[in-house]
Amino acid sequence: MVLTIAGSDSGGGSGLQADLRTFAAQSVHGVCALTVVSSQNTKEFRSALPVPALDVRSQIEAILDDFEVKAVKTGLLYSQENIELISEMADADLFPSLIIDPVIVNRHGELLYESQTIELMRRQLIPKALVLTPNHLEAMHLLGDEIKEDIEALSTAALRLTAMGPSVVVLTGGRRDSPSMVDVVACNGKVSVLEVGRCSTSNVRGTGDTFSAAIAAGIAKGTTALESVKEAQVFTAAAVRRAASWKLGSGEGPIDHLGPLNAVGLD
Repeated sequence: MVLTIAGSDSGGGSGLQADLRTFAAQSVHGVCALTVVSSQNTKEFRSALPVPALDVRSQIEAILDDFEVKAVKTGLLYSQENIELISEMADADLFPSLIIDPVIVNRHGELLYESQTIELMRRQLIPKALVLTPNHLEAMHLLGDEIKEDIEALSTAALRLTAMGPSVVVLTGGRRDSPSMVDVVACNGKVSVLEVGRCSTSNVRGTGDTFSAAIAAGIAKGTTALESVKEAQVFTAAAVRRAASWKLGSGEGPIDHLGPLNAVGLD
């Protein structure tokens, strides 16, 4: 059982929708708490309506009162009140294993939060994470520094982020311009580099959500955090490859979480 606390994507490619498909593909039951209702498609983000923290709390409490949740992942929280809520509930030991995808920038690399909200996330939420999965742009905002895109600089950044509290930090490589996908993982003072071939396609919507959701699913099934990271990279890369030729929407399309179930094609 895995709980995702995230926003809804009306285009179905990212956010809570990508999380739930990933959980299903990983053979774990997914439950959810909605933080924001968005109007978007493969081309544009039009509007967003935040869910009040009181209602987010109500959703989470309803789930925890009835289900044995083994892991929790967060996506777009969207408001300071929601960040404070998740921090408070983590402090109360309500989340057994917390995986945080910080979602600080949008798909174009533009900031979603003001500086004080990022500081709140840095101070109250990041230290509660078992696993933290920022891309390098989000890592820069969390650290307050520019980060060069070479492995040495990324390794240093990942270690600095573990010093904030997370047991495992993964600097994801999807946004970096390189011939392969390279994720830099820091754990127990050591750094490892995970590399997988990059697929030439515009269908990469929701890859960050998928990656963190797959980590959460692995941990819920009893896999170690570090092994879950490795398996999540393989799963996400395969989902991108399977959807490489899809024509869903006219912009950045979704990836194929469900594999053989979609062998007959999608409409």
